[in-house]
Amino acid sequence: MRKRAPAPAPAPTPAPAPDRKHPRDEAGKAPRARPLFSHPIRSARWLFAAAAIAAAAILVNLPTLRFQFVSWDDSWYVTQNPWIRGWSAENLRHIFTKPYFVSYMPLQLVSYALDYSLWGLRPFGYHLQQILLHAVDSVLAFELVRRLFGRFWLAALSGLFFALHPSHVESVAWVSARKDVLSAAFLVPSILFYLSARGARSLRMKPYAASVLFFTLAVLSKVNVVVMPLFLVLVDLAVLDLPRRGGRWWAQALGSKIPYGVVGLGVSVVNWIVEVKTTAAYARDPVRYLVLKGRTAWDYFAHLTGVPRLNPIYDTPPISLDFLSLVGSFAGLVVLPALVWIGLARRDRVLAFGAGWIFVMLLPAIFFPVPTYLADRYLYLPALGFCWLLAAALLGISALAKSKPLRRAVAALSATAVAVLFWLHTARYNRVWADSESLWSYTIEASRDFRAFNNLARVRMEQNRWDDAERLFKLGSRQTNVTSWDGLTAVYYKTGRMDEALQANQKAFSVHALKAEDPTELAELNYKRGTIYLTQNRLDEGIAALTTTLRLNPRHPDARRMLNSALQLKQQSR
Repeated sequence: MRKRAPAPAPAPTPAPAPDRKHPRDEAGKAPRARPLFSHPIRSARWLFAAAAIAAAAILVNLPTLRFQFVSWDDSWYVTQNPWIRGWSAENLRHIFTKPYFVSYMPLQLVSYALDYSLWGLRPFGYHLQQILLHAVDSVLAFELVRRLFGRFWLAALSGLFFALHPSHVESVAWVSARKDVLSAAFLVPSILFYLSARGARSLRMKPYAASVLFFTLAVLSKVNVVVMPLFLVLVDLAVLDLPRRGGRWWAQALGSKIPYGVVGLGVSVVNWIVEVKTTAAYARDPVRYLVLKGRTAWDYFAHLTGVPRLNPIYDTPPISLDFLSLVGSFAGLVVLPALVWIGLARRDRVLAFGAGWIFVMLLPAIFFPVPTYLADRYLYLPALGFCWLLAAALLGISALAKSKPLRRAVAALSATAVAVLFWLHTARYNRVWADSESLWSYTIEASRDFRAFNNLARVRMEQNRWDDAERLFKLGSRQTNVTSWDGLTAVYYKTGRMDEALQANQKAFSVHALKAEDPTELAELNYKRGTIYLTQNRLDEGIAALTTTLRLNPRHPDARRMLNSALQLKQQSR
């Protein structure tokens, strides 16, 4: 007898589709937000790439370990800074509660205090920290690009190009630019923690809190990074899975940036009050100001390529208001936002985030009225966006090849060519920063800025070349500034021309009165006046000037000794 075929098993009941508006687990609780930027990778591969990038950053800058301090802010920040010499409560209280050298960046001073405790005033240790911080920043740049896009080779090439980029020479070789490499070491982890916190509809609180903490450390290292939350808004704009019309999207995209804004606003207000801002005529004319800033933007874009001649100081160019200049300047200001819009419209995150990163990180340099037209150090963070756009372009071109071996060959050759060019340019420009004489001799070849003349004049004073120093200070004095006249005061004093020294000192006081109050500078002017009076046996006037010096700067390195000597002389003369 034939057996009956078994009845077919009933089809399983389909699971209900998840409720996208109110996702719940079996216990009725909302699940934890899953990070959107989690891209697992083999640890050995990551470590090899990170080690190679760090090695490149260290090796290309290794010669800077032999460099000296230079006569451009290094004396203010390090060699004559009393507040970094020890970890006393008084020093730390001063560092964290008072601006120093027309800025409030306490963690920069703490990093110098660490160097001083380890190395004293030997430049080697200070340059070592610069190099190590840059190596850390380069590895962090690699990890940031990997987390943003999940593409290993894009991230590896971006980190390598960042490690070797010529525009970083100023930030790495110049000890006073510590704030650039230090702030980046805190800022990039802040973004990485935010990416770990970012879910499609909500934030995970622990990495979010860590992000705000690292952002705080970054802002206390350099206030310019205060703009970073704008990049986080761009990230949210691309990935946040909430209706745009309701309030939840805005609460997530903007409300989550409030803690960053509170931290940034407080530090920004302090720095706005104390920082030097340009007094040039164009700053009072909105049209001229925007025209100049548009040209500045194009110059920054050019320097991101690593091709133009780099210089410590760039002279402000003449401002033209003809039609082509107006159009070109306007284009310079809008080209990056336009690329962001194109990238978002095409769902090209590499383009959108790259252009957005450059634009956000350049905002302070372009729109804040800084007295410097252009500076390589302002490109330290923006260069990362350029590096990943460059890496993406090279990989995109190699992808056009038909065979896989050819694609690999094209990518390897093009990336090697860029890396070698960056390395050669960086190594060549690094040598300029070896000492003050090489720095300023190079600078005056392309700049007529008073700072170049003044600083080279100081070198000539150390060499006892008084005629050259006087000539250079006079060239610098053609532009209104205190330093040239203060330098002439010192030259005349050293060469025994006391009447001329007093005249130059009085001119320095007159120029100082035209700008914002700087107690440290005013103390130095009074000190020089006091020493001239004492040399002329005008004890009462000398004592009065030195007393004023100590009132303005109680830690002046020489005023106390000079005042005590003057008081003893006065007592003996009675």
